[in-house]
Amino acid sequence: MTLRIRFHPSVDPPPELIPFPASALREMLRAEGLADEGEVNCVLTSDAELAELNRRFRGRTGPTDVLAFPYDPADSGGVHGDVYVSIDRAREQAADRREPLEREIWRLFVHGALHLAGRDHGTDEAERAMLAAQEQAVERVFPSGEPPAAAGR
Repeated sequence: MTLRIRFHPSVDPPPELIPFPASALREMLRAEGLADEGEVNCVLTSDAELAELNRRFRGRTGPTDVLAFPYDPADSGGVHGDVYVSIDRAREQAADRREPLEREIWRLFVHGALHLAGRDHGTDEAERAMLAAQEQAVERVFPSGEPPAAAGR
């Protein structure tokens, strides 16, 4: 069985993100030690949905850019977790970075997936390591802000 990456947009994704680079995310998760079976759900949604999830599960008011919900695959039918990304936050952050929207959306999905694989940013050292892994994965699919690399798709 192979790890499945399922992309569930509830908003219109940028055309450059279709097809979703599932194989690149799968390879990154394998390299991070996630089992090569089961499923990860990637949901592209709005600020409104992220704000509701943030309130319900973290007790925080307002939207956030990315939320990751890890599950025990043994208790969830093989699902490792869900990653939710706000297209609205991604638009704002992409503009701030002066990068294409799809690159920022990808960065946020990678960030959430790294959390599913057990990475965190609770210490300065852990944050540096996580951000380095994140940017390496972003660069692999969207090198220097260019359109998606065919090899990473």
